[in-house]
Amino acid sequence: MPEEYEKILEIGAPEDDEVLRKFATQNKVAMLALIAPYAPLKVSPAAYLRAELDAPEEFGVESFIMEAREKEYRGELHLLLHSFGGGVEAAYTIARALRNNFERVITFVPQVAASGATLIAIASNEIVMGEISRLSPIDVQVLSKGERKSALALLRGFAKLSEKFEKSAKEDIGYPYRHLIETIDITTFEEWSGLLKEMMSYAVELLNKAGYEEGKSVEIAERLVYGFSSHSEVIHFAKARELELKVRSYEEFREEWKIMRRWLAKYLLEESAIHHLRYVLPE
Repeated sequence: MPEEYEKILEIGAPEDDEVLRKFATQNKVAMLALIAPYAPLKVSPAAYLRAELDAPEEFGVESFIMEAREKEYRGELHLLLHSFGGGVEAAYTIARALRNNFERVITFVPQVAASGATLIAIASNEIVMGEISRLSPIDVQVLSKGERKSALALLRGFAKLSEKFEKSAKEDIGYPYRHLIETIDITTFEEWSGLLKEMMSYAVELLNKAGYEEGKSVEIAERLVYGFSSHSEVIHFAKARELELKVRSYEEFREEWKIMRRWLAKYLLEESAIHHLRYVLPE
């Protein structure tokens, strides 16, 4: 196998920190860290690569799961999640794989689990958040002509134009608006609408797997996909509670919170183009 393929397939590695290993063994829990560092990988004098959820993270999670299966461990997982998101498909695949292989998942968010990382977080039985922790909406962001654009913003913009000119003859619509309407690609509109529905279905499935009732899963998913003003809106602890997500305060997990912050600090400034993925299994 070419060396570059091996690097992609084996990004996960056991954690050598004795404090973490001792905690996992004493508490009989598996621990997994998925950390996007603040320091991107510099690939040229003017170009950087930042960590986003993608294929390497999927393979890394699978390697961790394979080792857990070899040791016949399917109990509780403590997930340290620090990520700004990435591919919807990767986030869903990771969340589903973890959900299917561990009886209980508790996700710790010391600072940020946004976009696709929020999708991973809501698949857990509990989300532990602190004073500066935040999730985000999960409306789909699409790469179009080199820029990230909001699929939801396109739908909302189209709806506003439709409402504004619903009863207007074409000749009565001013040129700027008429030009804007005529340049909307209906194929793109339908495709982006479908992506939002797809995200909705992923969220409902994962919420159901996390133990939410069917009706509540649909309600929460709908608000996360369609219910916020912008993709960057902060969902802090209180707002997450308003959404009726299963969130817990870090004050209820003081020892675990200190350990997770310590683990995060170890990799947060370590330059990388992909997430740092480390894990511990109880001995």
